[in-house]
Amino acid sequence: MLPFFDPPQLLPGGFHFPSRMTVLPLTGRALALVSPIPVNQDIAGKVAAMGEVAFLIAPNLLHHLYLADALAFWPRASVLAPGALRKKRPDLRIDRALDEGLPAAFAGSVRALRIDGGPKVDEFVFFHEGTRTLVVSDLVFNVTKPRGLVANVALRVVGCHGRLAQSRMWRFLVRDRAAAAASVRALLATHPESLIMAHGDVIESGACERLEQALAWMSAGDAHRGDQEQVAPHDRGH
Repeated sequence: MLPFFDPPQLLPGGFHFPSRMTVLPLTGRALALVSPIPVNQDIAGKVAAMGEVAFLIAPNLLHHLYLADALAFWPRASVLAPGALRKKRPDLRIDRALDEGLPAAFAGSVRALRIDGGPKVDEFVFFHEGTRTLVVSDLVFNVTKPRGLVANVALRVVGCHGRLAQSRMWRFLVRDRAAAAASVRALLATHPESLIMAHGDVIESGACERLEQALAWMSAGDAHRGDQEQVAPHDRGH
């Protein structure tokens, strides 16, 4: 299992929503941090014991709020993010667009797969070859024991309460069902054994079968798109 950090987080409005930063070991002692969270000296020290942070990754257009803070701890790290984040966050230093492919340091260790068809999210997921672990951000949630009234209500509304599931918000975010379905097929073709998501409990075994069920709507790729003209209310990022 890959190392990760998931300290409790309380969002505005009293929303208890777990969020996770995953560590990808690369060649030598190089590390990549996927979806940085608020970092303190304790977390930084534990990361330093694992190796040297060479890359900070914003995996989609929503997980970017703590990148600048992470750069304060690891100023020599290269920032990788979807190219469109440069327009959304012109204040943020982005050294390489994930659209261009991963740097050579990832070769043989990690593969990146883009979830096409949802430009408002533009999520990239990462498959770690050595552990057969898939790292995702907002593609699926697995909050099995939500804390507090706000979290319980919100997760019921989006269809993710207490289980591995894909938020119903994707039905409004996806613009190209065929492209999204093709992305899911490519993702499942890696046959991940474990699944680490940014929000919810880690799945240590049997991940591929459970993912196939959770992503059934997206993988169907049919013409029933719903009201695609609505805009997701959580586009601010986290």
